[in-house]
Order: sequence, then C-alpha cells, then structure tokens
Amino acid sequence: MLFQVGEFCERVETDLSGLADELQELTGRFGDEERRAWMSSLPKLSIVLAKPDLSSFHLSLGNSGQVAFEYRLPASSSWCDAVLLGQSQNLPAAVILELKEWDLTGDVPGPRESLIYHHGSLLLHPADQVRGYVQYCRRFHSAVADYKALVDGCVFFTSKVNPNAYKMPPHDLLTQSFPVFSFTDDNINDLFVPFLRQRLAVPAPDFADAFDRGVYRQDRNFVTQVAATISDEAKSPFVLLDEQRRGYEYVLDEIDKRMVVHAQEKMVIVVEGPPGSGKSVLAAHLWASLAQSGRVDGNIVFVTTSGCQRKNWENLFERMSGEKAGRGLVMPANRFNPGLSPIWIKEQRELGHAMLVSEWRGNNDLYHVTKKPKISEGEFAVAIVDEAHALIDPTAPGAEGVPPSGWAMHAGPQAYHVMRCSDVSIFLMDSEQSYRDNETTTPSSIRKLAEEMGIDHVVTISLAGSQFRCGGSAAYLEWVEHVLSHDSEAAPSATWNRVLNKQGTFELTIVDDPLALDEHLKRHLTDGRTARLAATYAREWKTKGVTKPHELPHDKKDFAISVSRNGQERVWAKIWNYVPEEDYSLFIQGTDGSAIADDPLCEVGCPYVIRGFDFDYLGVLWLSDLVWRNDRWVAQVDHVHDSALPRTKKAAKGEGKNRKGADPTELIKRLQRGYRILLSRAIHGIYLWVEDEETRLHLQRLMVQ
Repeated sequence: MLFQVGEFCERVETDLSGLADELQELTGRFGDEERRAWMSSLPKLSIVLAKPDLSSFHLSLGNSGQVAFEYRLPASSSWCDAVLLGQSQNLPAAVILELKEWDLTGDVPGPRESLIYHHGSLLLHPADQVRGYVQYCRRFHSAVADYKALVDGCVFFTSKVNPNAYKMPPHDLLTQSFPVFSFTDDNINDLFVPFLRQRLAVPAPDFADAFDRGVYRQDRNFVTQVAATISDEAKSPFVLLDEQRRGYEYVLDEIDKRMVVHAQEKMVIVVEGPPGSGKSVLAAHLWASLAQSGRVDGNIVFVTTSGCQRKNWENLFERMSGEKAGRGLVMPANRFNPGLSPIWIKEQRELGHAMLVSEWRGNNDLYHVTKKPKISEGEFAVAIVDEAHALIDPTAPGAEGVPPSGWAMHAGPQAYHVMRCSDVSIFLMDSEQSYRDNETTTPSSIRKLAEEMGIDHVVTISLAGSQFRCGGSAAYLEWVEHVLSHDSEAAPSATWNRVLNKQGTFELTIVDDPLALDEHLKRHLTDGRTARLAATYAREWKTKGVTKPHELPHDKKDFAISVSRNGQERVWAKIWNYVPEEDYSLFIQGTDGSAIADDPLCEVGCPYVIRGFDFDYLGVLWLSDLVWRNDRWVAQVDHVHDSALPRTKKAAKGEGKNRKGADPTELIKRLQRGYRILLSRAIHGIYLWVEDEETRLHLQRLMVQ
C-alpha cells in the first residue's frame, strides 16, 4: 500500500477502520490484537507527520513524497510497519519505521545488545529488528541497488512512555544507529522530527514507485564475502569428508556441463544420504562455491523447510557474514508461493471457480492471470534445498487434512515451485527422516514433477556409506537400523562388537536413570565438548508460551521424573526447548544470553529441532511412545504428543474418515524415524535412558550379542 503522506493522514482521519480492513487483507493477519494495534498506532504516526513544525518537510512529502505501509520485504516473510520514501541531499532515501504499541513499565536492559527484557520476557530488541530490515534492503532490494539509495530505520513507541531502558548499555551503540522514539512532545520535537528531516529533504516519486515494486536481488560483493568465509577452512564450521567431497565435485561438474551444453535449460539434482552423511555440510559448501566461482549469474539461495531449520541457518549465515543481512541468504520454502492466499481463494470461489487442492495447476494458472506473482519464474539462478524430505506436497497419497504449516495447499507441491522459480534446483534429502505428517516429498515425486515440467536434465547422487557422526561408524548406523526394524529380535547383521571395532569408535551407554544423563554429559561439557538432551514428543509441552519456564517448580515442568537413589527420592525436572519468538537457534546454537548458554542441559530438544544438526554427545530419553512387546514394536498412542501427527494418530486410534479400525503401522514407522534421528545426531557418544523396562531389556540384549 503506497500512499502520498497527505493521503495517508487524510485516510487515517476519515476512514481508519477501512484502512485497518485493507491492512488485514494485505497481510492476512486478522487477529483482534493486530487490528487494535493499527487503530491505535497509525493515528499517532499521522499526528507526528502532520505537525506544524514539519510543514516544509511534510509539504514536499505530502505533494509527491510517499509512505509505504505494511511493506513486505522482497522474497521475505518480514513486513515493515512503515517506510518513508523520498530523497536526501543527493540520493534517494528510505526510512524504515517499526511501530510498537508497547507499555514499557518495568522493562530493563537485556543481557546483550539484541535482547531486551519486556514485561519479564526476553525478546528481540525492536532496534535490532529494524537493523535486520535495513541491512536486508541494503543487500537484497533491487530499487536500493539501482538507485544507490540510502536506507535508515528507527523505532517509534506510539505511547507516552520512557524508552530509556532500551537505550542504556548494552543497547547504546545499537540505538545510536537505529534510534528509538516515543510519543512524548520532547521526543517528537527534539529527536524524532530532526531524525526524519536529516534523511528526507525532498520527494523522489520515481524511486518510491520502484521501491514499492522492488524484487529480491543479491548484492554480489556481500554474497562473495560470505561465501569466502564458508570456504575458508580456518573459519568455516563446515568440513567436507570422503563421499561429501565426491558429491560436491560431482554436483559442480554437472553444473559446469549444464553451462556448456544445457545453458538455457532447467536442471534438477537430487542428493540422497542417510543421517550423518553430511548433506547440510555439502549444501553449505555448494552454496559457497557457486556464489564465488562465477559459474552462475543471479541469485543463489539456501532454502529451508521448517521454522526451526530456518532460524538455525539464519543464525549461522548471520554469524558468517558479520551482519543481520546474512539471514537474507536463507529462503524459507514457504516463500516460493506465487501469492495464493485464503482471501484470494475465497474470492475465486465466489466467482465460480472450484479451487480444489487436486486442481493446483489450474489454481496457479488462474493466479498468474489475475495477479502478479510474488516470486516469478527463474527468479533464482540456484536454489539449494536442505532437508528436502520435509517439503510439503499436499497432493501426496493420504495427505488430506495434513497441517499446512504456513504453506498455501492450493498452490500444490513446494518442490514444484522451487523448480519453477530456479534455473538449477538442488535437493538434499533422506526420506527416512520424514517425521511429520506434512513431510510428504520423496526423491521419486521430485523426479516425476521435473519430468512433467519438461526438465530433461535430472541427476541423482548417493552419499550412502558416508558417515561423519557416530565416531565415523557406518556400522553403528547399520546397527541402529536393525534395532528399529521389525525383526530386531533376530540376530543383527551388524553385531555390537562389530560396531565398536569398525570405522572408528562410538560410545553408546544405557544408564539407570535420567540423573545419570546429566552426570555423564557434564563431564564432557567440562572438557569443552558440546552436549544436549533430546527426546521424542512423548511428553506434553506444558511450558509452551510460559514467560520464564526455567523458574517453574519441578511439577510444572514438561519433564518431572522420579528417581530413587540410595533410598532417597529425587526429581529430574526439565523443560522442552525454550523458543521465544520461534527462535530455535537458542537451543541449537546456545546463543549468548539464553538459559541454555549457561546450562546446556537445562532443556530437552525434540527430533524436529535437532534434525540436521549434531553435537559431540547426546543424552537421549527413550520414552513410552515406542515400546517393545514380546516380539515387535508397539506404538502407545496416549504417549504421543506431537501436534504435527494428527492424521497418523487418528489412524492409529481407528478414527478419521474411513473408520476401518485402528492401524498403528504408520505411527510406528514415524516414531521409529524419530528415534533414528535422535540416535544419529552425536559425533562421539550417546547416553540412553529407557523409560519402559521391557524395551530397555530388549535393547540391552541387542548390545551384548
């Protein structure tokens, strides 16, 4: 929504409710709280822009200067509350405004620059949020690049509050660059207005229009800098080994051949590999090599398939780039939606179109006729999709009623849109790690889609046999496969002695109680190793949304397990991974300022969170969701609390459409995959506590054969 400033002020005065309606339709955010925030904050911004002592500044903007509201950054999930657009003395300029309708009573500085304590919760500092938007525009916005525009930003608290806590150390340097203002006369007159006037002197209507229509375009110098860091063996956290190096060279060779022989054709590469074969490391190095080498010309993006994975990769790319903009190199798979939304689908149904998920191709064709796609054909030169087995395909068999996780199901398979938007699509995957109901993409479905799209050049690469976790022992993973198989009562093809003595050493120890997990892992933490606790979703997430879950009494935590030692009763109490603002990197990365940075064993991670990442040592809780009974694995549905398995749980209970009786087969398979993930995350060793006695005895038997 692009306004002249004068139009905006008039609209706020005469039709604020209608403006809020339009913003809801634009953003898809229909909550009452969001609407109340707009109704309160927009009039206050209008008052600031219309003040008499801003008349000359505001007059020029009012005639032909612009302000964009709820502006979505190109190819991003982020929305800027407002962007003032004009020209500084010599160059076009944009000022990004983050509006906060916050009560700051009791707020205090946070433990580090980017975190603030707001009403007791540790949140991202609003100025750091603005910093991310500004850096993103500087590095990835086509209009900013074309016009060599200046980009700045600030925070505007739209209440009469004292923002001093937000400007004190350790936030002082941050807010010098990205200041915070409030709705008090002295803040507006002495600080906010001068800040705007220094950056916007005259209107720039051509730039404003170009900014509004801007697309994602990478700053080549910035991309090359990040790629160099990944490729630098002295700095990079990613190291290529054995089959990873073969796969790496193979992929680059295929792309080189495409450049010579198939230059104008799309290409698809599917890289398959078991847990620990280094798919994510390979993905990072492929991105870096292609970004540096000049093999391809255009945007090269790293694509993620879940919120947890996205946050962690964004954190890594930010760290390697040295600025927030590094996150812009990571593209969520959901962003490949051309723009289909519930509002648009409803409109088309009212016009007589069926809009069925099964007719997704027709839905996309119709959208391209009626709207401009948010991400167009060939927008990316290369898209590298890590954990591609978690891509959503709503057309897969049995996918009806599966939670969409933010994807427009009527748009069809995510893999199709990745290939539609990319010249070269690289999918790294392991179908046996498809854990949740909506993870429905397979190598064969990708190849079939590519064939239907007329993509002739499809390459498959296998990393089978490669293993860098688990002490380098492929035999250990073979043993895990045997343990989780339906015939694990039989003699394993990989005996425990073979596991211990072939291809490196790996420690797997079954302990007597959960306290022993902590005791073993603390010893390794003292030696400078990394360690975490992990479990499947066999405990309810009671602490989700709790402000300070670590401070809860034992009986209120997600895990409260009684332990008897030497005649004394104790309680082992932990919470699930704490993810304020959906930031799963706190658990994986142990971000400074987080509780887990101080105590890596204060939380328990789930398969969804730790999939794709590794630690030196893990403490794994084998709980009562998957148990061994007589001669087979049994799923105990009442112990399964994963909200992303609704269809599978209904089938196991004999519920749902068909009601043909309980069929736990798929649930058992999903749970086995969950334990396969947990048992393959460690590099040097795993300490395992087994809740169910019969299951524990079964595992112990398999360890002594």
